[in-house]
Amino acid sequence: NGDSGRLKMDNEERKIFWDKLTSLKGDDVDGEVRELLKTLKYPPFIYRYRAVNVNAIDCLQTNKLHFSSSAYYDDPFDTYLTVNYKKIYEQLKQTENGKEGAITEFTRICKVKGIDDKKIGQMAGIARGLSADDAMSVLIPFFKKIIQPQIRNTSMSICFAESGINETMWLKYADQYKGFCLMYSLETERKFMISEQERCSNCQICNVGTPLYPMYYSDEKYDATKYGYNLAHNFFLRQCYPSMSNEDILKHLDACVWEKERVTLIKSKCHEHDKEWRIILPISCNNAMLHWVPYGIILGLRTPKSDRDIIIRAAKSAGIKHFYESTIDDNGQLDAKEITEEIKNA
Repeated sequence: NGDSGRLKMDNEERKIFWDKLTSLKGDDVDGEVRELLKTLKYPPFIYRYRAVNVNAIDCLQTNKLHFSSSAYYDDPFDTYLTVNYKKIYEQLKQTENGKEGAITEFTRICKVKGIDDKKIGQMAGIARGLSADDAMSVLIPFFKKIIQPQIRNTSMSICFAESGINETMWLKYADQYKGFCLMYSLETERKFMISEQERCSNCQICNVGTPLYPMYYSDEKYDATKYGYNLAHNFFLRQCYPSMSNEDILKHLDACVWEKERVTLIKSKCHEHDKEWRIILPISCNNAMLHWVPYGIILGLRTPKSDRDIIIRAAKSAGIKHFYESTIDDNGQLDAKEITEEIKNA
């Protein structure tokens, strides 16, 4: 059926993965990747739920998978994090205090962000080391405004589910069973690479690789203060010292190896039923996407015939070979069964 194999990682197994991920030091990345992969149990398929709209049909026809940042996902708490903004400020103040021109540029940044002159004066005083403790309450919202969006916008991924018969996912992401669900096979030789197309041979994303990891669901937020400081320091250096080269900026920053994975792969426990996996974008790249031909497609229980016809035509055009439809089995449970050529063409 459309959920063949049904091999899943439960949250205890996902916690083993998460504990390993958070223990990695970044000293030997290749070796650490091998250790991390030992904790994983890949399912034979992963699934992507879609509503019927112009963008979804275009991506279906062209086999496109677009990377998106956490800022654009439906869950405002997608990156389930805590950040100690006071600690970040103290570190940044200690690092940058006394550098010529920094205060002037810091003031300019504040004005660009719409902060009034009185608050700017307080902030500048803090940065010069002349301020009172109560001015901290002014600066913390500023850092939140800069850092939190930075964390969410630098976390780029493509989301999948572990099952094609997940009722919650059909409701949330496939327009209440009126959409469709794409099946991607992980059992081919090139598990997570894109389809064999000439245009992919020089793609930087493909050459670097796109790791696939499971989400971990927790009641405890991940402390992203280290990553937040790195992003804040990077922002500060680029704004205050525009002539500084990328190489020199990187020398001032911590490597923060594995931090992008950690902030991307944790969600609140209340989302545990999603059983999500994510392909993470390991490099900075605008409008990044993959091309990957799905193994099959599942039609929703309530997909209208007009949309069903559009989906099937687009899927055939994309080279998809296996077609399924959602059903309710004899026990009243959601299932999926393969449909015949006659039914597809009906």
